[in-house]
Amino acid sequence: MRKGVNQFSFPDSMAMADCFREARRMGYDAFEVSMTLDDSSVKSSWSVAGDLGIAGYVNPMLNSASTDSDIDRLRRLAADEGMSICSVASVVPFMAFPLTSPDEATRLEGERFVHRMIEAAAILGADTAMVIPGGALPDVSYESTYRWAQESLARLCPKAEALGVNLAVENVWNHFLYSPLELTRFVDEIGSPNVGIYYDIANSMILGYPEQWIRMFGHRIKKVHLKDFRLAVGNITGFTNLLDGDVDWLAVVRALREISYDGDMVVELIPPAKHHFLQTLRQASDAVDVILKND
Repeated sequence: MRKGVNQFSFPDSMAMADCFREARRMGYDAFEVSMTLDDSSVKSSWSVAGDLGIAGYVNPMLNSASTDSDIDRLRRLAADEGMSICSVASVVPFMAFPLTSPDEATRLEGERFVHRMIEAAAILGADTAMVIPGGALPDVSYESTYRWAQESLARLCPKAEALGVNLAVENVWNHFLYSPLELTRFVDEIGSPNVGIYYDIANSMILGYPEQWIRMFGHRIKKVHLKDFRLAVGNITGFTNLLDGDVDWLAVVRALREISYDGDMVVELIPPAKHHFLQTLRQASDAVDVILKND
């Protein structure tokens, strides 16, 4: 399993070259870049983004206005620093243009953004685009939410298949797809080998036992996000660095071995540490080594 780190784990003021360089120095083998909109004002009111410290974040090297040449420049920058880009992540289809919106124009805008994510992943040499399709809303039927998200992803499948990029649906706190049985059914019904699951271990802690989810997902897991979670806190402030929470890492790694998972394990510490964030990320890198060694 390759050890990676997500771009949002670094402060938004840090240049991409420095992010790649420091990640390599800390022992990470892969890097997950984050694709944003090109206008921070669109995101300024996102409450969840604010809680995570990423409201208003604009990636100057990978956003909705980036050209193919811009994206290739990012690929070359990573290569120059000895870093492989493993995946493209984004919160835009979740927060700005959800694929679960009752407004068709909003869903289509989300599809256009994911379409561009797929193209960006192919240019960057990444095999996966992470998708959070949206969430359930109190005044919209759950059945419609489920159907709209599936229809949008199904329309994106031909592009993903043609470019050899996986669409990986991440489990998040969005009142949607909260059971491993349901998420498995959701991706299977789309019927494409390129549609799978981006499994965030800590996100499922308040809902069940991660090792059970892993065995249920099996081959559908395209990527794994790593952070820890303190059950006694029980809310968004309960996320913490690896080995500082309640995840049973021994059981998790055993389950990953059982399903023969050999993909990327991507550290995602959002928001970055307020002080000495490089030390926090260095500790996370060391923790991944311990976690994978002691199973």
